[in-house]
Amino acid sequence: MIGRFRPVFFLLAVVVVSVWWIVFQNPEASRVYIFKGVSGPVAASKLDAPAGARIEDFEHGSPNRLAVLVTDPSSGWLGLVRTFRAHGIPVTFTRNPAVALTHRVILVYPMISGRALSGDTLRALAAHVRSGGTVLGFELAGGGLEPLFGVEDGVESRARSAVAWSHRTGVPQEDLIAVSHSGEDDMGTIGYRATTARVLGTFDDGSAAVTCRTTVGQACLMGVDLGALAGRAMNGRAEGIGRTYVNGYEPSLDVLVDWVRDLYVANEPMPWLVSTVPAGKDTAILLSHDVDFTRSVVNSKTYGEALRRLNVDATFFVQTKYVRDYNDDIFFNDRTVPMLKALARSGMDVESHSVAHARTFKAMELGTGRERYPDYVPFVVDAKTTKDATILGELRVSKFLLESLLSTRVRTFRPGYLAYPFKLPQALAATGYGYSSSITANATLTHLPFQLTNGRADDALSPVFEFPVTIEDEEPPGIVKRQGAANGVIERVARGHGIVVVLVHPDVTAGKLAFETQLVRDWRDRAWVGSVTAFGDWWRARDLADVDLVRQDGRWVIEAGGGPEIKDLLVLTPKGPSPSLRITRSAGQRTATAIP
Repeated sequence: MIGRFRPVFFLLAVVVVSVWWIVFQNPEASRVYIFKGVSGPVAASKLDAPAGARIEDFEHGSPNRLAVLVTDPSSGWLGLVRTFRAHGIPVTFTRNPAVALTHRVILVYPMISGRALSGDTLRALAAHVRSGGTVLGFELAGGGLEPLFGVEDGVESRARSAVAWSHRTGVPQEDLIAVSHSGEDDMGTIGYRATTARVLGTFDDGSAAVTCRTTVGQACLMGVDLGALAGRAMNGRAEGIGRTYVNGYEPSLDVLVDWVRDLYVANEPMPWLVSTVPAGKDTAILLSHDVDFTRSVVNSKTYGEALRRLNVDATFFVQTKYVRDYNDDIFFNDRTVPMLKALARSGMDVESHSVAHARTFKAMELGTGRERYPDYVPFVVDAKTTKDATILGELRVSKFLLESLLSTRVRTFRPGYLAYPFKLPQALAATGYGYSSSITANATLTHLPFQLTNGRADDALSPVFEFPVTIEDEEPPGIVKRQGAANGVIERVARGHGIVVVLVHPDVTAGKLAFETQLVRDWRDRAWVGSVTAFGDWWRARDLADVDLVRQDGRWVIEAGGGPEIKDLLVLTPKGPSPSLRITRSAGQRTATAIP
């Protein structure tokens, strides 16, 4: 009888030994992969409450800047700061009418009324227009200036959704501007009835959205609260307004801001602007890859080699997946780390794509700031449930592992599925990141990078900059069949000198790699092409340059403040003797360059 069961006992022994080997002796086959001797980060991440933004922080600069007279400090003026800086429009913000009136072009935000401004200030604004100055308002609520602006009292409504320009460009997304949507994305607007003003744009109910009346100077109105719209869009709180989510052209915020820019350029005797792309290129194309699948790690080498042959670099957002769960097997281990290290050494930019790559990232708890490997073990149960994961843990641990094991510096983050927690900006700042690519351009209504705010609100600026995604590879029919469509989107963005972030999953090489290399060949003469982090460094230096144009000894001089090293920054002077001037500055050096 015993002999009869020997094969069964033998097979059972084999099973037991195999299970013991898998669980205890083969770390790659266990639930958590352990790198021997690796533990950290040791230092805790602390979220410091940032100082609230103050209007006086932006009250500086020469009088040939655009002036913004803020009549309500609780308004969305910080949205104007962020979007005007992104567009390279020089601005001085002030609550002092006397300061604003030293400028030729004045934007009064958010309200012109007897409740917000004194009678003397209202009369001074009227005299400013009659003497050749320009005033742009958003809400005209009394004060007796209706004849100056050529309108009757405006009517507030939340039912309007778009602005149609009277002068058409032939580009539907530029001719019809999306400004509101139903539900949480509705924005209040003010529709005017023009009497003597020219109507430049109308709302969908036929009321005037943008008007200008010209005497000696100009008095203009925009019935869209531009600061509130900019703030809500850049805070990721206006996704329903955009007409498409990704892979499209959605310039609604850009077009409105560009109209203000053109008003400033037309009416300021010596206007100037700061370029949004380096070296006078039409656009910047930021190449990025989400390495969040087992095969993608191996394929990244092929992508990196192909891009290196084209003499361009790119960003590879790597998931540090050392936990086997619902999403995938472990693929961040001693076998793949050398591949990723070689990728970084080749000049490619390796950045963080989280640990768990969970759809639930946007709903995670913030965490303690003490999460560390190997004790931090996030586990994705299914698409709706993730256990033992925190926002700070995802940021801290992934950054630590990449920096420790790849000998690289990690400064940029992209969450899986572009899941975007409201606490992400302050968590990024606390864990040492400087750049984020966590939302789409269409959801933010702009094709430019911008500075984030604490809590995605309107109280305090974050030191982190966002680079929204324009083109990705998963929307049907797939990126391989969208080469022409992608070029069409880039062409539109290039007209406004915006940026294009391209997101590719290197899960396969066939088709996708050919798409990417062809994109580089098509655009390398007209575009700056490279990694998110490299462009981020240029953009941050641009922001910190604090460029100004001043009059010295009878000549116009461009000044740039101390900050990081910057190259190929153009200062545009549309009415100057030189239409543009290239600025190059060493780190910490303040420069002064006379316009020839």
